[in-house]
Order: sequence, then structure tokens, then C-alpha cells
Amino acid sequence: MFNIIKADNTRLLKSKSFWITLGFFAILFIGIMYMQNTANKEFINTTNSGKEAGFYITVDFVIKSLNSFVTIFGYPFGTLFLGIYLSIFVCNEYSSGYIKNIVTLDEGRVGIVLAKAAVACVITILILVITYGLGFSLGNIIIDGFKIDSINEILKSIGIMFLLSMAMFSLIIFTSTLFKSKVAGIIVAFLVISGMSSRFINSFFDLIHLSFLSEYTLSHFSNVYVSAQGDVLIKMIVMCIIYILVYNILSIAVLSKRDL
Repeated sequence: MFNIIKADNTRLLKSKSFWITLGFFAILFIGIMYMQNTANKEFINTTNSGKEAGFYITVDFVIKSLNSFVTIFGYPFGTLFLGIYLSIFVCNEYSSGYIKNIVTLDEGRVGIVLAKAAVACVITILILVITYGLGFSLGNIIIDGFKIDSINEILKSIGIMFLLSMAMFSLIIFTSTLFKSKVAGIIVAFLVISGMSSRFINSFFDLIHLSFLSEYTLSHFSNVYVSAQGDVLIKMIVMCIIYILVYNILSIAVLSKRDL
């Protein structure tokens, strides 16, 4: 099983498309930081300058902290782009026939799922390293009054984002495994990570008069993780762990019953 996990991570790190995706995300994040810095300066200039009488719509805050850049801009784009890549990575095993060589090994079917979970873990760590690394470096260089959050706040955010990312990636792995379709995985990645599915989920639970259940979904957590505190934070941590376990167990169950 360890060899399967090692092989998948080696395949990930040797994949040119993976590094291209990661590089594109890093460039996008850098661009967003520059654009946000420009927006911050324009907001300050507009606030300090006189205005003629009239009605104005303005942004009432500026983003100048490391955690804010990572949680609001870096992490969501990172999980979206790499979540799409993960779906393609999983499905390539079926299209290439690689998976047929693995299932014949001892505990091969379990190893396949655990290997994908390990790949998701590596991807999540790289997303966090890149966003915090670039955020710290560029923030100190280009942003006036850039703020470094307390270590406790940063560690709390890292923990939340890690668990949420692993839960969403586990869902993507399960969907891709179930349908053997990268399209299905990409659709789920886009809807859940972007939070767009929350509208449909909320409507469904409202329809069956169980609206409180929408607060336990990944779509809901993807919308509130930035400001989660207290009971909401605890609920998110517990549910993310449950989702990770459930989706990986379901992936193993699907593979165990599938004739490859």
C-alpha cells in the first residue's frame, strides 16, 4: 500500500500539467495582490479627496493583512484550480488503464483511494505554502501598512483551510471515482468550492422543511470559513473530518464492488 501512495505522489510531482496549473494559480494570486493594492490606494485617495454633492457607492474597507489575502483570494482560487486538476488526475488512471495494474496488488483498491487522499494532502499543503509565502513576500514589498496576523490566528486559519480542502477534495475524488468522469468531478469542484451549490442546497432543504441541515454542508462551510468562530468553527471542524472519512470510505466501497 505504501508503494501505491509513493507512486501516486511521484506521478503527481513529475506531472508537467500539475506544475503548470500550480504556476498559473501562483501568477493569478500575484496579479490579484497587485490589483487589490491598487484598489486600496484608490480607495484611500477617494476617501481623502473632496467630493461633489451626489450619491456614491464605495468600498468601505481595505485588505492589508496576510490572512485576509490568503483566505479571501489565495485559498479559494487555489482549491478551485487544483480541485479541477485532481479530478483529471484521478480519471487519467481509468483512461490510461493504469488502475488495472494497481487493483491486482494486495489491498490495491484501498491503496488507490488512500493514495489519492495523500495526493490531495500534498496539493493542499502546497496551496497553503504558496499563498502564505507569496502573501508574506509581496505584502511586505508592495503594500503600505501590511499587517502580519498573530501566529495563533494564522495557525487556526491553516487548520480550518486544510480540513475544508481535504473534505472538498475527498468529495471530488469520490465523484470522479463513482462516475469515472473528469467532467463530473470538475462540475462538483466548481459548484462546491465556489459556493454556488449552496443556493440549490438551501432551496432543497427549505422545501422539505429541514433548512437547518444546509448549515452542515461543504457549500455552506466554503462561504463562512473566513469568519467562523465559536460553535460554528467547532461544527465545521467536526463535519469536515466526518466528510473526509465518509467520502473516502465510499470511494473504497465503489472500487471494491467495481469490476475493473
